[in-house]
Amino acid sequence: MITIAFDLDDTLYDRTQPLRQALLEIDEAKSLPFHKFLKVFQRNSDIAFEKVKDHIWTLEESHIFRIRNTLHQLGIDISLSKAQNFQDQYKKNQQQIEPFPCILEILDFLQTKNIQTIIITNGPSTSQRNKINNLRLNKYFSPEQIIVSEEENIAKPDIGIFRLAESRFKLDRTKTWFIGDSYVNDIVGAANAGWNTIWFNRNYKIKNEKTNLLKTKTVFSALELKDYLFDMFKNQ
Repeated sequence: MITIAFDLDDTLYDRTQPLRQALLEIDEAKSLPFHKFLKVFQRNSDIAFEKVKDHIWTLEESHIFRIRNTLHQLGIDISLSKAQNFQDQYKKNQQQIEPFPCILEILDFLQTKNIQTIIITNGPSTSQRNKINNLRLNKYFSPEQIIVSEEENIAKPDIGIFRLAESRFKLDRTKTWFIGDSYVNDIVGAANAGWNTIWFNRNYKIKNEKTNLLKTKTVFSALELKDYLFDMFKNQ
């Protein structure tokens, strides 16, 4: 059976949109270039994710750390209450998220072709599953078709999470594609597991030099992804 596995954040929707809106709630940070903020915020989010995964911090502690430490590194110090207000607004904004254009068309198409679809996402269970509901993707993915790293105590790019998916969904590696935005977590991780990969490089990221020769199809927009999948499976 052919299977398409998707990452969630920045693959099926733009996770920067609720973040942009939440940042506007902090007066001291309104003048910060968002691209500069995002780069540091992502680095601190990765640190926080590892701390939560290793049961060193609570999820709440990680949320406060990533915004306060990001702004501190950018020369802005905010109070604990402002950090909490930011997180509250960020969480509220996430309830208004929408899939990227063409994503629903892609999922409808894959259903008509009887192609199995699953999601493999890093992150906290409650947060990631809430996003699925907010995006109204539960029409396409049952709870059992979604693998969340916190629930399995293993995360991409660890090959183990891909092996888990193979076992759970009876995957044939040669007929399985993984689509994701993170070159290391999604593309390198899936490729090391022997899967086919499609790099959704919407932000024109640069490959890591050590893995630059890794074979993968690269698309730069959801429309390009749609065209590629429609063409690849048109005769399926």
